[in-house]
Amino acid sequence: MSKMVSVIVPVYNVEEYLCQCVDSILGQTYRSLEVVLVDDGSPDNSPKICDGYARKDSRVKVIHRKNGGLSDARNAGLEAATGEYVLFVDSDDYWRDSDVLERLVELFECDGESLDFINFNCQYFYQRDNLMKPWAAYPDMVVKGENKKEIIIQLIQHGMFPMSACMKLIRRDFLVNNRISFIRGSVSEDIPWFLELLQKSRKFKFVNEYAYVYRKQVVGTLSSSFSERKYNDLFAIIEQESAKIQGCYSDKELREALLSFMAYEYCILLGMVNNFPQSERRKEINRLQQYDWLLKYRLNPKVKRVTQARKVLGKYLTNWLLYFYIKKVVNRN
Repeated sequence: MSKMVSVIVPVYNVEEYLCQCVDSILGQTYRSLEVVLVDDGSPDNSPKICDGYARKDSRVKVIHRKNGGLSDARNAGLEAATGEYVLFVDSDDYWRDSDVLERLVELFECDGESLDFINFNCQYFYQRDNLMKPWAAYPDMVVKGENKKEIIIQLIQHGMFPMSACMKLIRRDFLVNNRISFIRGSVSEDIPWFLELLQKSRKFKFVNEYAYVYRKQVVGTLSSSFSERKYNDLFAIIEQESAKIQGCYSDKELREALLSFMAYEYCILLGMVNNFPQSERRKEINRLQQYDWLLKYRLNPKVKRVTQARKVLGKYLTNWLLYFYIKKVVNRN
Protein backbone atom coordinates (compact mmCIF):
# COMPACT_ATOMS: atom_id res chain seq x y z
CA MET A 1 0.00 0.00 0.00
CA SER A 2 1.29 3.48 -0.87
CA LYS A 3 2.46 5.62 2.01
CA MET A 4 0.23 8.57 2.75
CA VAL A 5 1.47 12.13 2.21
CA SER A 6 -0.01 14.94 4.32
CA VAL A 7 -0.02 18.25 2.47
CA ILE A 8 -0.36 21.17 4.89
CA VAL A 9 -1.72 24.41 3.42
CA PRO A 10 -2.03 27.50 5.67
CA VAL A 11 -4.79 29.70 4.24
CA TYR A 12 -5.15 33.44 4.73
CA ASN A 13 -6.73 35.99 2.40
CA VAL A 14 -5.98 34.10 -0.82
CA GLU A 15 -9.39 33.58 -2.45
CA GLU A 16 -7.94 34.61 -5.82
CA TYR A 17 -5.27 31.87 -5.82
CA LEU A 18 -6.57 29.14 -3.50
CA CYS A 19 -8.34 27.02 -6.11
CA GLN A 20 -5.27 26.78 -8.34
CA CYS A 21 -3.22 25.75 -5.32
CA VAL A 22 -5.61 23.05 -4.05
CA ASP A 23 -6.45 21.75 -7.53
CA SER A 24 -2.74 21.28 -8.25
CA ILE A 25 -2.54 19.06 -5.15
CA LEU A 26 -5.76 17.06 -5.55
CA GLY A 27 -4.98 16.50 -9.23
CA GLN A 28 -1.78 14.59 -8.47
CA THR A 29 -1.40 11.11 -9.93
CA TYR A 30 -0.23 9.98 -6.49
CA ARG A 31 -3.59 9.42 -4.83
CA SER A 32 -2.60 8.45 -1.28
CA LEU A 33 -2.66 11.91 0.24
CA GLU A 34 -4.55 14.09 2.66
CA VAL A 35 -4.80 17.84 2.30
CA VAL A 36 -4.94 19.79 5.57
CA LEU A 37 -6.29 23.26 4.87
CA VAL A 38 -5.65 25.49 7.88
CA ASP A 39 -7.92 28.53 7.71
CA ASP A 40 -5.99 31.04 9.80
CA GLY A 41 -8.95 33.30 10.46
CA SER A 42 -9.07 34.47 6.86
CA PRO A 43 -11.40 37.49 6.38
CA ASP A 44 -12.25 36.79 2.72
CA ASN A 45 -14.06 33.89 1.05
CA SER A 46 -11.17 31.47 1.58
CA PRO A 47 -12.88 29.62 4.50
CA LYS A 48 -15.94 28.89 2.33
CA ILE A 49 -13.72 27.68 -0.50
CA CYS A 50 -11.92 25.35 1.95
CA ASP A 51 -15.21 23.90 3.19
CA GLY A 52 -16.34 23.40 -0.40
CA TYR A 53 -13.28 21.25 -1.13
CA ALA A 54 -13.88 19.18 2.03
CA ARG A 55 -17.44 18.42 0.89
CA LYS A 56 -16.27 17.38 -2.58
CA ASP A 57 -13.20 15.31 -1.67
CA SER A 58 -12.83 13.08 1.39
CA ARG A 59 -9.06 13.56 1.33
CA VAL A 60 -9.49 17.19 2.40
CA LYS A 61 -9.77 18.20 6.05
CA VAL A 62 -10.27 21.79 7.17
CA ILE A 63 -9.17 23.47 10.38
CA HIS A 64 -10.75 26.83 11.21
CA ARG A 65 -8.86 28.86 13.80
CA LYS A 66 -8.26 32.39 15.01
CA ASN A 67 -5.53 34.22 13.19
CA GLY A 68 -2.14 33.30 14.63
CA GLY A 69 0.18 33.69 11.68
CA LEU A 70 1.90 31.35 9.25
CA SER A 71 4.03 29.55 11.86
CA ASP A 72 1.06 28.73 14.08
CA ALA A 73 -0.98 27.56 11.10
CA ARG A 74 1.78 25.23 9.92
CA ASN A 75 2.20 23.82 13.43
CA ALA A 76 -1.55 23.24 13.70
CA GLY A 77 -1.52 21.45 10.36
CA LEU A 78 1.35 19.21 11.46
CA GLU A 79 -0.53 18.25 14.63
CA ALA A 80 -3.52 17.20 12.53
CA ALA A 81 -1.49 15.35 9.89
CA THR A 82 -1.55 11.53 9.82
CA GLY A 83 0.59 10.67 6.78
CA GLU A 84 4.02 9.07 6.76
CA TYR A 85 5.33 12.05 4.80
CA VAL A 86 4.64 15.78 5.14
CA LEU A 87 4.71 18.61 2.60
CA PHE A 88 4.04 22.30 3.21
CA VAL A 89 2.46 24.41 0.48
CA ASP A 90 1.72 28.14 0.67
CA SER A 91 -1.82 28.86 -0.50
CA ASP A 92 -0.88 31.37 -3.22
CA ASP A 93 1.58 28.90 -4.79
CA TYR A 94 1.03 25.64 -6.66
CA TRP A 95 2.68 22.49 -7.98
CA ARG A 96 3.90 22.53 -11.54
CA ASP A 97 3.03 19.05 -12.85
CA SER A 98 0.42 16.46 -11.95
CA ASP A 99 2.97 13.69 -11.40
CA VAL A 100 5.31 15.73 -9.17
CA LEU A 101 4.33 14.00 -5.94
CA GLU A 102 4.62 10.54 -7.46
CA ARG A 103 8.16 11.28 -8.64
CA LEU A 104 9.20 12.73 -5.28
CA VAL A 105 7.90 9.75 -3.30
CA GLU A 106 9.74 7.37 -5.66
CA LEU A 107 12.97 9.33 -5.17
CA PHE A 108 12.48 9.30 -1.41
CA GLU A 109 11.82 5.57 -1.16
CA CYS A 110 14.85 4.70 -3.28
CA ASP A 111 16.98 5.66 -0.25
CA GLY A 112 15.13 3.49 2.24
CA GLU A 113 14.39 4.28 5.87
CA SER A 114 17.55 6.30 6.58
CA LEU A 115 16.41 9.40 4.66
CA ASP A 116 14.73 12.10 6.76
CA PHE A 117 13.88 14.60 4.03
CA ILE A 118 14.33 15.33 0.37
CA ASN A 119 14.81 18.90 -0.85
CA PHE A 120 13.55 19.60 -4.37
CA ASN A 121 13.77 22.70 -6.54
CA CYS A 122 11.35 25.42 -7.61
CA GLN A 123 10.37 28.00 -10.16
CA TYR A 124 9.26 31.59 -9.60
CA PHE A 125 6.20 32.86 -11.43
CA TYR A 126 6.25 36.64 -11.80
CA GLN A 127 2.58 37.12 -12.57
CA ARG A 128 2.70 40.81 -13.48
CA ASP A 129 5.42 40.05 -16.04
CA ASN A 130 3.91 36.65 -16.96
CA LEU A 131 7.41 35.22 -16.51
CA MET A 132 8.42 31.79 -15.19
CA LYS A 133 12.00 31.65 -13.93
CA PRO A 134 13.67 28.54 -12.46
CA TRP A 135 15.84 28.78 -9.38
CA ALA A 136 19.49 27.82 -9.93
CA ALA A 137 20.13 24.10 -10.23
CA TYR A 138 21.89 22.40 -7.33
CA PRO A 139 25.46 21.50 -8.34
CA ASP A 140 26.33 17.86 -9.03
CA MET A 141 28.40 17.59 -5.85
CA VAL A 142 25.27 18.47 -3.85
CA VAL A 143 22.90 16.20 -5.78
CA LYS A 144 25.32 13.26 -5.75
CA GLY A 145 26.75 13.95 -2.32
CA GLU A 146 26.40 11.46 0.52
CA ASN A 147 28.25 13.30 3.28
CA LYS A 148 26.03 15.65 5.31
CA LYS A 149 28.82 18.07 6.12
CA GLU A 150 30.06 18.35 2.55
CA ILE A 151 26.56 18.96 1.17
CA ILE A 152 25.98 21.83 3.60
CA ILE A 153 29.37 23.38 2.84
CA GLN A 154 28.81 23.12 -0.92
CA LEU A 155 25.36 24.72 -0.67
CA ILE A 156 26.73 27.71 1.22
CA GLN A 157 29.78 27.98 -1.04
CA HIS A 158 27.48 28.18 -4.06
CA GLY A 159 25.24 30.77 -2.39
CA MET A 160 22.36 28.29 -2.23
CA PHE A 161 20.67 27.61 1.08
CA PRO A 162 17.02 26.67 0.38
CA MET A 163 15.35 27.40 3.70
CA SER A 164 11.77 27.31 2.47
CA ALA A 165 9.58 24.68 4.13
CA CYS A 166 7.70 24.38 0.83
CA MET A 167 10.64 22.75 -0.98
CA LYS A 168 10.84 19.63 1.18
CA LEU A 169 9.21 16.20 1.44
CA ILE A 170 9.79 15.17 5.05
CA ARG A 171 9.29 12.06 7.11
CA ARG A 172 6.59 13.04 9.61
CA ASP A 173 7.93 10.93 12.49
CA PHE A 174 11.29 12.70 12.10
CA LEU A 175 9.61 16.06 12.73
CA VAL A 176 7.45 14.76 15.58
CA ASN A 177 10.14 12.75 17.38
CA ASN A 178 12.59 15.65 17.24
CA ARG A 179 9.90 18.22 18.14
CA ILE A 180 10.77 20.34 15.14
CA SER A 181 8.24 23.12 14.70
CA PHE A 182 8.05 26.75 13.59
CA ILE A 183 8.69 29.65 15.97
CA ARG A 184 5.34 31.13 16.88
CA GLY A 185 4.82 34.64 15.56
CA SER A 186 8.09 34.85 13.64
CA VAL A 187 8.11 36.34 10.13
CA SER A 188 11.40 34.64 9.17
CA GLU A 189 10.33 31.27 10.55
CA ASP A 190 11.94 29.13 7.83
CA ILE A 191 15.52 30.05 8.81
CA PRO A 192 15.74 28.48 12.31
CA TRP A 193 13.43 25.68 11.20
CA PHE A 194 15.73 24.66 8.34
CA LEU A 195 18.87 24.94 10.50
CA GLU A 196 17.26 22.60 13.03
CA LEU A 197 16.23 20.25 10.24
CA LEU A 198 19.85 20.03 9.07
CA GLN A 199 21.25 19.60 12.56
CA LYS A 200 18.92 16.79 13.65
CA SER A 201 18.66 14.84 10.40
CA ARG A 202 20.59 11.63 9.85
CA LYS A 203 20.53 11.85 6.06
CA PHE A 204 18.96 14.13 3.46
CA LYS A 205 18.96 14.44 -0.29
CA PHE A 206 18.82 17.33 -2.78
CA VAL A 207 17.30 16.83 -6.23
CA ASN A 208 16.82 19.09 -9.24
CA GLU A 209 13.16 18.21 -9.53
CA TYR A 210 11.45 21.53 -10.34
CA ALA A 211 8.24 20.66 -8.52
CA TYR A 212 7.07 23.85 -6.87
CA VAL A 213 5.95 27.21 -8.28
CA TYR A 214 6.33 30.31 -6.09
CA ARG A 215 3.99 33.09 -7.08
CA LYS A 216 5.69 36.48 -6.99
CA GLN A 217 4.43 40.04 -7.48
CA VAL A 218 1.47 39.40 -5.18
CA VAL A 219 0.16 42.62 -3.66
CA GLY A 220 0.35 42.71 0.13
CA THR A 221 2.88 39.92 0.69
CA LEU A 222 5.30 40.37 3.58
CA SER A 223 8.31 40.12 1.28
CA SER A 224 7.14 43.03 -0.85
CA SER A 225 7.73 45.76 1.72
CA PHE A 226 9.82 46.61 4.75
CA SER A 227 8.41 46.16 8.23
CA GLU A 228 10.07 46.80 11.55
CA ARG A 229 8.71 43.48 12.76
CA LYS A 230 10.44 41.62 9.93
CA TYR A 231 13.68 43.44 10.68
CA ASN A 232 13.51 42.67 14.41
CA ASP A 233 12.61 39.02 13.81
CA LEU A 234 15.62 38.56 11.54
CA PHE A 235 17.86 40.35 14.07
CA ALA A 236 16.66 37.98 16.82
CA ILE A 237 17.28 34.96 14.61
CA ILE A 238 20.84 36.09 13.87
CA GLU A 239 21.45 36.50 17.61
CA GLN A 240 19.99 33.14 18.57
CA GLU A 241 21.16 30.99 15.68
CA SER A 242 24.73 32.33 15.67
CA ALA A 243 25.00 31.37 19.34
CA LYS A 244 23.52 27.92 18.64
CA ILE A 245 25.91 27.28 15.77
CA GLN A 246 28.89 28.19 17.94
CA GLY A 247 27.66 25.93 20.72
CA CYS A 248 26.34 22.93 18.79
CA TYR A 249 28.94 22.32 16.07
CA SER A 250 32.33 21.07 17.17
CA ASP A 251 33.48 20.62 13.57
CA LYS A 252 35.33 23.86 12.75
CA GLU A 253 34.77 23.74 8.99
CA LEU A 254 31.04 23.10 9.29
CA ARG A 255 30.63 25.71 12.03
CA GLU A 256 32.38 28.36 9.97
CA ALA A 257 30.29 27.50 6.89
CA LEU A 258 27.05 27.94 8.84
CA LEU A 259 28.31 31.21 10.32
CA SER A 260 28.95 32.35 6.76
CA PHE A 261 25.28 31.74 6.04
CA MET A 262 24.39 33.83 9.10
CA ALA A 263 26.74 36.50 7.73
CA TYR A 264 24.61 36.55 4.55
CA GLU A 265 21.49 37.17 6.65
CA TYR A 266 23.40 39.88 8.50
CA CYS A 267 24.10 41.57 5.14
CA ILE A 268 20.34 41.60 4.53
CA LEU A 269 19.92 43.51 7.79
CA LEU A 270 22.65 45.97 6.79
CA GLY A 271 20.57 46.84 3.75
CA MET A 272 17.23 46.84 5.58
CA VAL A 273 18.48 49.34 8.16
CA ASN A 274 18.24 52.12 5.59
CA ASN A 275 14.45 51.80 5.65
CA PHE A 276 14.45 53.42 9.09
CA PRO A 277 14.01 57.19 9.39
CA GLN A 278 17.33 58.96 9.76
CA SER A 279 16.58 59.72 13.43
CA GLU A 280 16.42 55.96 14.21
CA ARG A 281 18.92 54.66 11.69
CA ARG A 282 22.06 55.53 13.64
CA LYS A 283 20.79 53.70 16.72
CA GLU A 284 20.06 50.58 14.64
CA ILE A 285 23.44 50.72 12.88
CA ASN A 286 25.15 50.85 16.28
CA ARG A 287 23.06 47.87 17.43
CA LEU A 288 23.98 45.93 14.31
CA GLN A 289 27.71 46.53 14.66
CA GLN A 290 27.98 44.01 17.50
CA TYR A 291 27.56 41.33 14.80
CA ASP A 292 30.09 42.77 12.37
CA TRP A 293 32.35 39.88 13.36
CA LEU A 294 30.18 37.58 11.24
CA LEU A 295 31.63 39.16 8.09
CA LYS A 296 34.95 37.40 8.65
CA TYR A 297 33.14 34.20 7.56
CA ARG A 298 33.07 34.61 3.79
CA LEU A 299 32.35 31.19 2.33
CA ASN A 300 29.09 32.55 0.92
CA PRO A 301 30.08 34.42 -2.28
CA LYS A 302 27.70 37.32 -1.59
CA VAL A 303 29.27 37.91 1.81
CA LYS A 304 32.67 37.99 0.12
CA ARG A 305 31.44 40.64 -2.32
CA VAL A 306 30.03 42.74 0.54
CA THR A 307 33.34 42.69 2.43
CA GLN A 308 35.19 43.66 -0.77
CA ALA A 309 32.75 46.52 -1.38
CA ARG A 310 33.29 47.76 2.16
CA LYS A 311 37.04 47.99 1.61
CA VAL A 312 36.54 50.11 -1.51
CA LEU A 313 33.39 52.11 -0.73
CA GLY A 314 33.17 52.05 3.05
CA LYS A 315 30.33 50.84 5.27
CA TYR A 316 27.92 53.69 4.56
CA LEU A 317 27.81 53.35 0.75
CA THR A 318 27.87 49.55 0.92
CA ASN A 319 24.80 49.58 3.14
CA TRP A 320 22.98 51.71 0.58
CA LEU A 321 23.97 49.35 -2.23
CA LEU A 322 22.58 46.48 -0.15
CA TYR A 323 19.38 48.45 0.38
CA PHE A 324 18.84 48.83 -3.37
CA TYR A 325 19.83 45.20 -4.02
CA ILE A 326 17.23 43.93 -1.55
CA LYS A 327 14.57 46.24 -2.91
CA LYS A 328 15.10 45.36 -6.58
CA VAL A 329 16.36 41.76 -6.50
CA VAL A 330 15.56 39.97 -3.24
CA ASN A 331 12.08 41.50 -2.94
CA ARG A 332 11.16 41.59 -6.60
CA ASN A 333 7.38 41.48 -6.14
